Amino acid sequence: MSDRFLITGVNGFVGRHLSRALLDRGAEVHGTAFAPEEDPLAGAGLDGVVQHAVDVRSREEVENVIGEVEPDGVFHLAGIAFVPDARKNPTLAFDINALGTIRVMSAMHRLCPKGRIVSIASSEVYGLVEESDLPIDENVGLRPLTPYAASKAAADLAAYQWAEGEGLDVVRVRPFNHTGAGQRTVFVCPDFATQIAEIEKGSRAAVMQVGDLDVVRDFSDVRDVVAAYLALYDKGHRGEAYNVCSGVGRSIRQILDELIAHGGADIEVTVDPEKVRPRRIPTFVGSSAKLRDHTGWRPKRDWSETLLSVLADCRERVR
Repeated sequence: MSDRFLITGVNGFVGRHLSRALLDRGAEVHGTAFAPEEDPLAGAGLDGVVQHAVDVRSREEVENVIGEVEPDGVFHLAGIAFVPDARKNPTLAFDINALGTIRVMSAMHRLCPKGRIVSIASSEVYGLVEESDLPIDENVGLRPLTPYAASKAAADLAAYQWAEGEGLDVVRVRPFNHTGAGQRTVFVCPDFATQIAEIEKGSRAAVMQVGDLDVVRDFSDVRDVVAAYLALYDKGHRGEAYNVCSGVGRSIRQILDELIAHGGADIEVTVDPEKVRPRRIPTFVGSSAKLRDHTGWRPKRDWSETLLSVLADCRERVR
């Protein structure tokens, strides 16, 4: 593995886990964050990482950090990650997710053309999948349904263009749902876990607000996802797209029931219409066969242990 890495969006959920994994491998790790001084968790979990304040909407700032660091490898994670945030401001989502990706590719092409880029998109790019598409592999067409998904699809296609059209060493990644300690509470697993922790503490009535419990999704532990990103840096094929997923479908109801069982409290559950997606895709489960074939990656984390780690983290935050 090369020695010097740049992680864009290093202070995000996956960025923190990835930076620790790279440091454990003896790498020199640099990371970008938008206005890190305004982030109350800016230093949390990032000991040993050289942080740079960079807005990926600025071509100059992106070029300056890449020129300064001269990375052997880039993990491009910076972006708007929460679907409702992108829906509220689609123009901003495209500027950050799609054009931000192009700015990173362009700067690497000009300043570090031999570096490898692992460009992280999302499984949301598949969008409107049919039952016949399941499990979703990389040959399923891109039919995005939200501004977030469309911006990520544009980023994914831009990464392909830079790889095949310009010869840049880019590996494209389409992660499915993932969770773990440190994830923002707007996402479903820490949202449920935080509500349970607040009920346990007595700061909330024993009533949980939830969205659509019957949809089935493909969840992984963030540590398995990070291991997949490292495997793709090492062994992924230039220009190729790879799903990162467990291949196991779990209903949101199953996740809720398991978290409540771990909590042990008597809880009433009600549906909050604000948490229900406008367009319902009943089942969204992927295939990681290509990733496994090309890299040998396999998920290692037990799902029950993953949920326990989320619950323990949220309990600590509530305390």
